Amino acid sequence: MSAGAVGVGSQVEAAAGRERGGPLEWIGWIALVALAPAAVGYLSFSAGGYFPSAPGFVAIVLAQALVLRTTLAARPFEGFSWALGVPLAGLVLYAAWQLTSALWSHATARALDSYDRTLLYVLALALFGSVRYTRERLSWLVRALAGGLAVVCLIGLVSRVLPHAWPTASSFYNSRLNYPLTYWNAEGMIAAITLILGFHLAADRAGHWSVRVLAAAVLPGVAATLLLTFSRGALGVAAVGLLAYCLLTRVHTLPSALIAVVPATAVALRSAWDATLLATNRATTPAAVAQGRHVAIVVGACMLGAGLLRGALLLMDGRLADLPLVRRPPRRAVRAGAGATVAALFLALALALGAFGFAHRQYDRFVHGNGAAHAAQTRDRLTDPTNNGRISLWKAAVRIYRTQKLHGTGAGTYQLYYSRYRSERFYVVDAHSLYLQSLAELGLVGFVLILVVVLGILGGLAARIRGPDRALYAALFAATLAWAIHQAFDWDWQMPAVTLGVFILAGLALARPRDGRVGLGGLPAARTFVALGWLVLAVAPLLVSTSYVRLHRSAQELQRGDCVAAKREALSSLSLSARRPQAYVIVGVCDLVQGFAQAAVPAMAEAAKLEPQSWEDQFWLAAARAAAGVDPHAAIRRAVALDPLEPGLRNALRRLSSSSPREWERAAPRLRSEALASGKFAITSL
Repeated sequence: MSAGAVGVGSQVEAAAGRERGGPLEWIGWIALVALAPAAVGYLSFSAGGYFPSAPGFVAIVLAQALVLRTTLAARPFEGFSWALGVPLAGLVLYAAWQLTSALWSHATARALDSYDRTLLYVLALALFGSVRYTRERLSWLVRALAGGLAVVCLIGLVSRVLPHAWPTASSFYNSRLNYPLTYWNAEGMIAAITLILGFHLAADRAGHWSVRVLAAAVLPGVAATLLLTFSRGALGVAAVGLLAYCLLTRVHTLPSALIAVVPATAVALRSAWDATLLATNRATTPAAVAQGRHVAIVVGACMLGAGLLRGALLLMDGRLADLPLVRRPPRRAVRAGAGATVAALFLALALALGAFGFAHRQYDRFVHGNGAAHAAQTRDRLTDPTNNGRISLWKAAVRIYRTQKLHGTGAGTYQLYYSRYRSERFYVVDAHSLYLQSLAELGLVGFVLILVVVLGILGGLAARIRGPDRALYAALFAATLAWAIHQAFDWDWQMPAVTLGVFILAGLALARPRDGRVGLGGLPAARTFVALGWLVLAVAPLLVSTSYVRLHRSAQELQRGDCVAAKREALSSLSLSARRPQAYVIVGVCDLVQGFAQAAVPAMAEAAKLEPQSWEDQFWLAAARAAAGVDPHAAIRRAVALDPLEPGLRNALRRLSSSSPREWERAAPRLRSEALASGKFAITSL
């Protein structure tokens, strides 16, 4: 962080002299610039921030930063504007609606987890939006965040091509690059956003020459990272984002960057594509290591070549700007006519080559082929348009929405209701669509609010593209557009490492510019109350994250077979107001293991009470009652009703069909051991 601060300070010294707050505001801004990549990097190496502990910690840090800004800045909220107010208000209401949904969802812990994640985004948008916008500030924030994301991508690449230099543990779908975020599609989105921002930095004539050279040098490595994730969605939105940037920015900034970046990136991608063993579960075998070493050498050479070529072409930037066609561009009507002519010619050529029929066939394969049993190699999936089961997830979300159209079933409850309304035997937690999951969990109210947030950000960025900082806003719009599209097909919202950067950049990008007008301030007497308000908001993340950490330790102790420690940690997590049913389940399982079946029954009953729609808790209640010789029929039937397609429940129903307590007691231990070994229960994946 200190090295970054020195670099930033040396470049923005002139801008700092214009700051009304003097050195204190300058130091605060440097801290904010360093905070952005630090937060995203921390989340990336904490499973993408998926589990509640990591985003809770970052939310606490952001709340503390807001406290400092509220108490120390001359005008702490001078950056707030109408452009920022629309998505910020929508996000605040969305978070409040998530928290309120606990009143009817009867799943308080899930509502709190969802609320805390959204609160993190609220705090980021408010913190960075409270600062006045200047081009220097936003440019440095883009550089810092793109640099942090690039480091995450390159470390992930090293872990794949040089596994002995950066060893990692094997994980689910190990054939796709997913380190450090643990999910390949999220890793791909990190790379896609980095490509868009990095290409802007490589092409930006207003940027320092060293930034342009370094950005060009990084792009081949980031592109190789994206390819090795084999994430179709991330590759697609990366292409959409780059195309949008090229269309929206000034054309004369692109040629030298394209010449420097495209050939080197193409060679790097071909090298990664040809390393077939890196796309398998045998990526650490001697043959795969040899392929990875070759890829590392080629990609490294491409990165060096792209940087050197970009440096050699720096003079080209200035000469392009001096061309008569650039200095005196044709009238808007002429440009529009030329663009329409090119588009018409392209469309005619595409139709002549059979593009319509090809698109229809690909659409048909997407809709009617779920790809669940697809046996193709990892590389082959890039040309396979099947929906990979997503349509069944979306249909389930629509069915859930129809049960409670106005307010939904409650934040975080998609997993509970999906088991009842699913048509496939996939075991999922999220709907793989932010918009449909919001519709299912939070009804029409939540759906409208999330659209206000996403469209508010996109609209605000689009409105400023026509201003003097066209290239900068074109890059931010393109990156946000890629993120917004990908949200419709995946669960980036639940991976703060992917989404937090969008709100950080949007906050400053939509803030009030230094236009000479006085921004929103606040009376000195009100500062204390506002600062206390930020501290109050930090209480929920503190309790939830601390509770989850203890629950996680409890699950680890259970897997190690130490029931004494597991019960102690589980009970400790319950003392922090975040009462999760998994804690009661762990206590009940330990009671069963220790032979205290009678004590396990009330623990499992409490878990079922906290989440009455959970088939897991009903199963554990049935298992505990069976072990205690108490009739388990009602509980196991309720579990089957909540998840009719789960084969394990059908098996349990058959084993417990007897009316003999002795048969129940005999079947209970095997049911418990099979459940723990299946990996389908929450206490085994905390």
